[in-house]
Amino acid sequence: MVILNIFGKIEPICISKKLKVYISNLPNQSENNWNEGLVEDMLQEIKERNIFSEKHEASFPPHDLHKICVETLGLNNISDTLTDIEYLQQIADNLLCIYFDYDYEDMPFFDWTTNCFDGRLCEEDYAEKLMRFLQFIVHKNERPASGEFSVFPSCIYTTNRDREYTFLLGALSGKYQDSQIYIQSLQQWGNIIDDFLIGENDYLQLDYLVNAVYKDNEYNAYHVFKVFSLCEMLLSRSSSHGKPSELDGKLPQFISRNYSGEDKSEISKMVRLMRNKIGHGDFLHLNKLLEEYAQRFMDGHYNYDYTEYSRMNWIYLHLYCELDDILARILFLLLTNRKEVEKIKQG
Repeated sequence: MVILNIFGKIEPICISKKLKVYISNLPNQSENNWNEGLVEDMLQEIKERNIFSEKHEASFPPHDLHKICVETLGLNNISDTLTDIEYLQQIADNLLCIYFDYDYEDMPFFDWTTNCFDGRLCEEDYAEKLMRFLQFIVHKNERPASGEFSVFPSCIYTTNRDREYTFLLGALSGKYQDSQIYIQSLQQWGNIIDDFLIGENDYLQLDYLVNAVYKDNEYNAYHVFKVFSLCEMLLSRSSSHGKPSELDGKLPQFISRNYSGEDKSEISKMVRLMRNKIGHGDFLHLNKLLEEYAQRFMDGHYNYDYTEYSRMNWIYLHLYCELDDILARILFLLLTNRKEVEKIKQG
């Protein structure tokens, strides 16, 4: 179950016709009652918060359920004399989740044994993977367009996480965009995905990219290796025609506009060499390249706190941010203008 920061009571809305992705209020059927289960989880959260508030009341006061109903959910006419259970039921009734819902015969290329988008008992809910993938593209881009492209909802609760405590009420204490804007954003991205999914390879490529981005927030040599390799996969010609250095001329257009053209070319070259050194296990030369990168693009622009990270990890952190931004821009172009990506690929 994946709950979004979208609130209200709605009929189910189709987000992607080809993936059969929908949003709706929480299911409350007898055989699938997430609504009732979530009320129990939130009640436990209240008890835990009250215990914690006894020691830290100034910083962590008890949850104000009436305030959540009025300010977050927009239930302006709700009584201020309800019990905790009644408030929590109102909250659960106005939460929205995102999920896959299809008959296996609806899938154009897969059956129930091979469908890569299904969340099995020992696999994580694919709806969260898809959400994280689209968040990665939207939030790391330099706002390529306004409207639906500039905002995107977030997951505020997911059963993919094995948590000792539930923090849903804490998440509901924040301020959020109008729900309709988030719904329009989801529908826009659903249409983009549907336009992208034409052949079987497109489904398999989407699955590969979604899993490649999911949960990867480590800043280390492997991240540099992996993200550059993803960029190479998306922009290079086939292995029989491509050259290792061909990204030197293709990657700069996806690097932040804050860099000069000369700096973009140098970053592309240096990152390619880093990837090659990692791939061949030449870590002495890799460290020299990392130091050259830091001296050219970081020293004088940042204050390093070596009580937080070593110098090497500060460099990897910077590379992590730059490379993820580059990958997000490539993915955005791939989904919205595949012909342009193919043109770059063959250039």
